Amino acid sequence: MGFFDISIVNVSLPTIARYFSIDISLVSWVVLIYILALSSFLIAFGSLAERKGYKKIFLVGFLVFIIGSFLCGVSTSFNQLILFRFIQATGAAMFSALTAAMVTTYLPTENRGLYMGYVATFASLGFAFGPVIGGFITQYLNWNWIFFINIPIGLIGIIMGMPVLEEVKNKDLKGSFDFIGVILLLIAQTTMIFALNRGLALGWTSMIIIGSISASVLCWVLFFWRESKFKNPILDLNLLRNRHISLATISNFFFNMPNAGILVLFPFYLEMVKNIQVSQVGLILAIIPIAVLIFGPISGRLSDRISPNKITALGALVGIISLLLLSTLTATSSILYIGIALFILGASVAVFNPPNMKFIMGESPKNMRAVTSGIVSTARMTANAFGVAILQTTAAIGMYLYSGAQFSKTNVTPDQIVAGFKDAYLVGALLIVISLVLILLIRDKNSKKNSTKKMNKI
Repeated sequence: MGFFDISIVNVSLPTIARYFSIDISLVSWVVLIYILALSSFLIAFGSLAERKGYKKIFLVGFLVFIIGSFLCGVSTSFNQLILFRFIQATGAAMFSALTAAMVTTYLPTENRGLYMGYVATFASLGFAFGPVIGGFITQYLNWNWIFFINIPIGLIGIIMGMPVLEEVKNKDLKGSFDFIGVILLLIAQTTMIFALNRGLALGWTSMIIIGSISASVLCWVLFFWRESKFKNPILDLNLLRNRHISLATISNFFFNMPNAGILVLFPFYLEMVKNIQVSQVGLILAIIPIAVLIFGPISGRLSDRISPNKITALGALVGIISLLLLSTLTATSSILYIGIALFILGASVAVFNPPNMKFIMGESPKNMRAVTSGIVSTARMTANAFGVAILQTTAAIGMYLYSGAQFSKTNVTPDQIVAGFKDAYLVGALLIVISLVLILLIRDKNSKKNSTKKMNKI
């Protein structure tokens, strides 16, 4: 559900932009505000769940999510929509923060890779099936129903969770909760993403952009200083001092940056360059979850038998190939070629994320699993926010350089879109190259020992 509602609005962005009479860069905040809330609150709710209990935070999150979804659906202005998306995302952060921790806590260790494969598969399926469902809803109903659809699903989640989930909490955690740390993290991320998203439109040297970047840097410094001094921080810096956890998490960050950006940009390519209907756009994007469904459990199972980081590195390599293929798309590219590129992209996500998550959770202390789960999810969500902003800005710069003084945001041509998106995909490929290098720097000794033991038993 959490990832589903990031992407379900992607196909509807052009429709929402026309409905509220706003431009592309502004309407993207429907996605960005959701990602920002998730990335800002995941660690906080992971920490809070250690104190209050996994079940309690998980189910309350569904309730907040339902309320936020209803309010989004009845929004009468763009500002209302952004505010209610923030509420919706806060609920999503409450249950999304705990998924990996609950799997790691409740289920047997020997099949952890397989279970993480299921988690990553359903997360990716939610992320990728969003545009499919969103496309049909937008075309045959209206954009408001992409939010109303969450209400019955959320209610089912609460009804199923009440009798099944067991309460888990860390009784050793005492003292006040770090609300100031949460606020600092939210401001740090919001101001940075605002600068990345609006820098091109407002001017990189404008006072508001320089002020936003300065505020972000200051809040990041204050956040890490507070976390190092506070008795019960929301982010235990000792986790980040673990070289394996930090390298694998940063690699996760760089790998996932392009993915959200692509899902935001690609509907514009299909609708405005290929002249494909909204519902058909969703069907084309469904190729991604098909690949995820095929390869997710496989990669998870393999990570139980061989080094998870070897499989993760393979996923990054496949991701680079998919971005390079996407960068070659033109106005005359066939649907078959587009489908192959998207299938490879989905395969890369499925191969990378399950073993990466398994490795990180395996390195985490038992009493910090919820926080570690929140850290990894935060890295992914922050990556999505940065990815949308960076790829969107790169595309805009590319369109401007292609057109020169003739460029107009309100009358973008297919050739301009193709040129701008090509640059964005190449930047995305470079980001995944960085992810691959970071994974290769990890010496996965524990996984090698475990693999040797299992082979000896066989």
